[in-house]
Amino acid sequence: MLIVPSKDGPEKQHCLYDLTTNIVRSVDFKFYFNKRCCGSSFGWLIMRDETLGIVLFNPFSGAVIYLPPVATYDDIEWIPGHIIKAILTKDPSLYPNDYMVVSIFGTYKRLYLIRANDKTWTYYYPTPNIPFNDINICGDTLYATEYYLNVWKVEVENSEDESSSICISVKMVHTIEMGHMVTSYITESSKGELLIVLRILDSGEEQFETVGFEVYKLIHENEDEMRRAVEVKSLDGGAIFIGDSQSICVSTKEFAGCLPNRIYFTDNRYVNLVVGKLDGTQDLGVFNFEDGSFEDHYIADPAQKNLPSPMWIIPTICSKDLDD
Repeated sequence: MLIVPSKDGPEKQHCLYDLTTNIVRSVDFKFYFNKRCCGSSFGWLIMRDETLGIVLFNPFSGAVIYLPPVATYDDIEWIPGHIIKAILTKDPSLYPNDYMVVSIFGTYKRLYLIRANDKTWTYYYPTPNIPFNDINICGDTLYATEYYLNVWKVEVENSEDESSSICISVKMVHTIEMGHMVTSYITESSKGELLIVLRILDSGEEQFETVGFEVYKLIHENEDEMRRAVEVKSLDGGAIFIGDSQSICVSTKEFAGCLPNRIYFTDNRYVNLVVGKLDGTQDLGVFNFEDGSFEDHYIADPAQKNLPSPMWIIPTICSKDLDD
């Protein structure tokens, strides 16, 4: 589903767009929120307030987790929201003491993370800087992408001293640059394969818009960490969802109503913010991977063009729902 703003504005009520029925449903979430949503994972929303405090909110169960604010030394004033993207490594409902929040933050698009029960965030400041574009947990491994097909394995280890702090390091597992403007996403197929989705952008007069997609599978052939990228021509009946939320690939056999071999995408507003081409138009739709055509899903109200972009979310069922 997509979380979308209501006609009365996001501070009044949010709605859910049901992809399988093409219906927008009004919902009464159990937590009043008008904070910026910077990620969605495992049915949770990751939000931040004006002080850069982070709130995890499950709109279906009403559960709320407050995290420490993100402190930074970057000059981030010109990026609305500051947090480019954030994900969870595990569902806090199932693993309340064993999850991490990983985010891409600030003008330099660096990695920041925090573990459950930590009091402060851990920052990764590489030299030279690596401007990360997407992050995801695939199997038990955390990966991050830059633009193009530059992919990094992210390792989180305990510090060598006696403190309880941790340190972050990265290892490149694939690198190649493309000749056209793309932004990249990383996800795991329903078969457990590591997939890189390249979103091809065209620079229009008003803003960049999506004109195509390419998907690559990263194959581990050698004993070292490097992988080989193989372009795929079919998603094997799967459907990929990308945007500000955690990138996911699902089997359409398990999600009735989702069309096979499709890439469902929402707005990529950060790219347009960087180049100053944001006119409020939302770039979202469905890409047919079989014939290269585009289709519509949620049609945004033109009056909402300056409101936050829709956010993918997979509704979770809690025990109370089953009892009811």
